[in-house]
Amino acid sequence: MKRRAFLAGAVSISAASVSPVWAQDRYPSRPIKLVVPFPPGGPTDVFARRYAERASEVLGQPMVIENRAGAGGLIGATAVAKAPADGYTLLFGSSSTHVSGPLMSPNPPYDPIRDFTSITVGVVPMILAVRPNLQVNSAKELFDLIRANPGKYSYSSSGPGSINHLGMELLKLRAGGLNALHVPYKGNNPALLALLSGEVDFALDTFGTGLQYHKAGRMKMIANCGEKRSAVAPEIPTSTELGIPDSTVTTVNMVACPAGTPQAVVDALASATRKVMTDEGTIATLSKLGIEPVTDADPAKSSKFFAAEIARWAPIVKASGATI
Repeated sequence: MKRRAFLAGAVSISAASVSPVWAQDRYPSRPIKLVVPFPPGGPTDVFARRYAERASEVLGQPMVIENRAGAGGLIGATAVAKAPADGYTLLFGSSSTHVSGPLMSPNPPYDPIRDFTSITVGVVPMILAVRPNLQVNSAKELFDLIRANPGKYSYSSSGPGSINHLGMELLKLRAGGLNALHVPYKGNNPALLALLSGEVDFALDTFGTGLQYHKAGRMKMIANCGEKRSAVAPEIPTSTELGIPDSTVTTVNMVACPAGTPQAVVDALASATRKVMTDEGTIATLSKLGIEPVTDADPAKSSKFFAAEIARWAPIVKASGATI
């Protein structure tokens, strides 16, 4: 009887000692914070909320949005890079946080490849747009106008180091070194409002955001900087078709966790993301926003993609002289 009592006690102690480990292995066991490094209402924020809503259902735990804007996305991304690597603080980043921002910062606060494990979720082409009362109807006419009036015309962006800043620097270089004033704002919405109100003359914006204002006559979309024409607005030519070489500009969104996150957690996030991004309802919703879903949710492919993007944009940054 004493022996049985001893064994029963040992089993009890053993169970007590391992049950917390089992609890930790179940991911997720509590709400997940998804940091959006831009203000509410912008294209990345809208995409993140669509993703979080569906991912919450798949994972069985709430995914809560936290907007931490500033410095072209670097502030929010830095916070996630320094967060515990447990899968409960994630970044809904973009090309601004993983390509243009770090490249344009003299002292980058993180390495976008080494300090994160990323899962690409969507590609959004950028569009070149002008205020409606600017007397141009094509990219050539805009560039000719700027060329004839150096320093007179201005463009907005969502902040120094953002993809619409760097993308515009690319177009200026490809058009022969245009002289136009960069006016940075604290987020995409203020930058867009500046264009709609006529505070600035032109801008790069995401396709889905700009389309509604183009159709309403509040701005003119004169070039699609994606690789191909959009199915929802096929009348807008690509910048490549317009004779601007190597002018593709897209913003690529991803879900990223701090480096060192356990592989089991990364696998769970990748699996959930794959289910979200292959869902027919999600695809239909995102397509209306001009977002091309990425359905394979492969962290290794994501890492290779962003490494290639950094290599592509680095000489552009150097040639433009643009910094944060």
